[in-house]
Amino acid sequence: MRCTGSPVPTATLLDPGAAAWSAVPAELIDLGGTPLANQPSGFVRSYDPARVGRVKRLEVRTTHADDTILFRLLWADDTRNLEVTDNDTFPDGCGILFPLADGDVPIQEMGGPGKPVNAWFWRADFEDRPRNVVAEGLGTTRATARSLVSARSRWEGGGWQVVLARPLAVPEQLGEAVQLAVGSSTKVGFAVWEGSNGERGGIKAFSREWRRLEIA
Repeated sequence: MRCTGSPVPTATLLDPGAAAWSAVPAELIDLGGTPLANQPSGFVRSYDPARVGRVKRLEVRTTHADDTILFRLLWADDTRNLEVTDNDTFPDGCGILFPLADGDVPIQEMGGPGKPVNAWFWRADFEDRPRNVVAEGLGTTRATARSLVSARSRWEGGGWQVVLARPLAVPEQLGEAVQLAVGSSTKVGFAVWEGSNGERGGIKAFSREWRRLEIA
């Protein structure tokens, strides 16, 4: 996956429906349901694995402008779920995952001891204030006190469009946020939660392998 610079201002690209996004190459990401056997929660392990991961494909476009990197995520979703209800429905959501350590960092387990990961996590009930999340394995996920990730979202025509953006470098968050730069590369993964399918926490669709992200 290649992220190249755009002459369009960040303020424009934050709009998921901006015409400028049509000039950014799209990549289709196949998603699968998370394996439940090693989840820390007994309730999650009892979930029907055949139901996990309703969203099967995600369209991703990425660019950078004004020292900010932006991702537009688009996926089909017939229902717009904004809150937790009494009938096992949860807010829709999406996330972008990066390793915070070199070497073999597990993507399926959200990292591991001494192998942390950083996620940008948006949920439909966050009012476009996504969280910056760190983890070192299943059951260790925590949101940091500060998040420099921004988002804009819209649901229409049976699908979500979400733009997640953040300054390339955030030196004030060393150790809890991935540091990016033009000319560098990192690994990246993606996840989607379908709230009408009861998906939340470790129950989601995700890209099962890291992809290489080249920032040019």
